[in-house]
Amino acid sequence: MTNTPILKVENLSQHFTFQTGMLKRQTRTVKAVTGLNFDICSGETLALVGESGCGKTTTTRLLLRLQSPTLGRVLYDGQDINELKGAGLKAYRSKVQAVFQDPWSSINPRVRIRDFVAEPLVVNEKLTSGEVERRVHAALDAVGLRPQDARKFPHEFSGGQRQRIAIASAIVSRPRLIVLDEPVSGLDVSIRSQIINLFKDLQAEYGLSYILVAHDLATTRYLADRVAVMYLGQIIEQGATDDVFDAPAHPYTEALLSAALSADPGEVRNEIPMSGEVPSPLNPPSGCAFHPRCHRSMGEICQSRSPVLGEQAPNRAVSCHQYAP
Repeated sequence: MTNTPILKVENLSQHFTFQTGMLKRQTRTVKAVTGLNFDICSGETLALVGESGCGKTTTTRLLLRLQSPTLGRVLYDGQDINELKGAGLKAYRSKVQAVFQDPWSSINPRVRIRDFVAEPLVVNEKLTSGEVERRVHAALDAVGLRPQDARKFPHEFSGGQRQRIAIASAIVSRPRLIVLDEPVSGLDVSIRSQIINLFKDLQAEYGLSYILVAHDLATTRYLADRVAVMYLGQIIEQGATDDVFDAPAHPYTEALLSAALSADPGEVRNEIPMSGEVPSPLNPPSGCAFHPRCHRSMGEICQSRSPVLGEQAPNRAVSCHQYAP
């Protein structure tokens, strides 16, 4: 792992507008993500965690340039990815890949494995058929499959093998960064550890960086070097994985970790309940978005003023009035 960022996010926001009302004359806005700032270095894994609807998937879609942001920039090697065109965009597509959640729907059932794995090379690079064949066989070998498997169809493989095929397609173009969107949640428990260890092995061998989206906090702690905790479209705490898990600073992070299953059946922990439901992004609370559910609310200041993500300790940033100057 190096200290040089390969991807940097600056004030990234994604807002969706739509018309409502009987005559469709009223405009409403959903703030999916607002004011995100983070970076990721070579060989590092950054995890995005939080409840469903907090903006994790929207963030990854912006990083993959599947949609354009309302505000802010995503910089890859110092260049705004939304300004890339032609050869520059193809180069970015080769260097930033993705592995999705469901191995049964992420692979086209009508094509042979060879064609699926080779697609990033065919679309984004100019290689001879022989070089494509060699790269496909090398990628399959790297994920624990045989080169002769390239001639088969997806229905001939199990769920774990399909996810290995999806990983092979992601690494065949020799990327620098891979977005992992719940990469093991759709797999049998007995297979998850194999895939997780495969990610670690590939990272060590190729120097890959990962952006991990996960609900399973045990997977997050094992894979991630840093964690960004999201709530209602904003990052509310960010820091080194062990620091965040061992001593969570934000009340939401405390409650989130207290609800996670422990690896030790005999461990006794104080559960921190969160009252109410996640607020609607159409009508977010005033002030701190978490204050209606917060067990450490400070009253009027939390209800009226939005906290700023600031450095609470070295390598730890928290968005909470308790840590404001």
